[in-house]
Amino acid sequence: MVDYAITLEFDKETHNKIQEMIDEVAKVTGCDYMKQSKIPPHVTVAAIVSDNEEALLSEMEIIAETMKKDYIWFANIGVFNPLVIYLGPVMNEFLYNTCKTVNERLLKYADIGNRGNYMPYQWVPHAAIAVKLTTDALKDAFSIVQEKFTAFGATAEKIVLARAEPYEELRSWELK
Repeated sequence: MVDYAITLEFDKETHNKIQEMIDEVAKVTGCDYMKQSKIPPHVTVAAIVSDNEEALLSEMEIIAETMKKDYIWFANIGVFNPLVIYLGPVMNEFLYNTCKTVNERLLKYADIGNRGNYMPYQWVPHAAIAVKLTTDALKDAFSIVQEKFTAFGATAEKIVLARAEPYEELRSWELK
C-alpha cells in the first residue's frame, strides 16, 4: 500500500509568499524537510493509502473536471506542537466540500491514511511552513513567520495527486 496526498496549490503570488517563509525558516532553523523534499506550498485535503494508483488517477480526473478555482483566506499562524508550524486558512464551503468530496470519492479505491487526520470534521486545514521541528527550532520559526505574516487571500488554482513520503507529484489539474 502506498501513501497518497491530495492537495490544493495556489496562485503564483501566494505560492511565492509561502515559499519565502518556508525558505527563511529552513535557512535559520536548519529544519529543511519541506525544501529538501521539494514539497510546494499547499493545503492537503485528503490522505489515503491504496494499491490502485490507476483508479485514483481516473477518479481524480473526474473530480477535477467539476472543480472551479476558489478563494481561501489565510488568517492565522498555527502549531502542531512541537513539530509543525503552519498558516491556517479559515474553513469555508470550498475547503470543506473539497475535503468531503475527495475523501468520499477516493475511499472507494483506498483506505483512510494519516490516522484519519484529513477526514471531514477531523481535519485542520493548514499550509505547512516547516515540519519535523525541534522545540528550539519551533521558537525560531514562529518568530520568523510572525514577522512576515499578515492575513491574506489566496486562490486555489490546482488540485494535485501525489505520493507521500517521499513526495512525488503524480498529476495536477488546473481548476477552471
